Amino acid sequence: MKKNIFLSFLIIIAVNSINAQSTGVTKSLISSSAIVKKYHQKAELEKMKKGELIDLYIERINIIINRVPFIALTNKRGVSINDLGIPSTSNNIKLVENQQENIKVFLEGTEKFERSLAPFADTPDLINAIIYLESMLKELKMIRE
Repeated sequence: MKKNIFLSFLIIIAVNSINAQSTGVTKSLISSSAIVKKYHQKAELEKMKKGELIDLYIERINIIINRVPFIALTNKRGVSINDLGIPSTSNNIKLVENQQENIKVFLEGTEKFERSLAPFADTPDLINAIIYLESMLKELKMIRE
């Protein structure tokens, strides 16, 4: 009997410690993949093939779309609502999860669109678009620095 009570007590403590650790922990608002590894000069882009330019263009769109909804809150990856002092209520967590799912769905559709139609773009226009998107990303980086 004492053995059962003791085991039950240990199980209760273990379950409570697991719940306590997960309470208040939320994932990052901005996707960890939303990072620019390298900015490009026009001369560099002019040496690339159109397929490479399209990949880079889509990558830049993905980074911007992952960051823009959160500009008023943060511009840094790895920041959660807890870090911002926002209560991690189930409603707030659900809002963040829904937003991230919406971003994912939007980006899937955008990538499909761009892979279908961007090949028809003139190469100089793709290069200008990439330079423009990278300038936007540089400006985003400067927010709160």
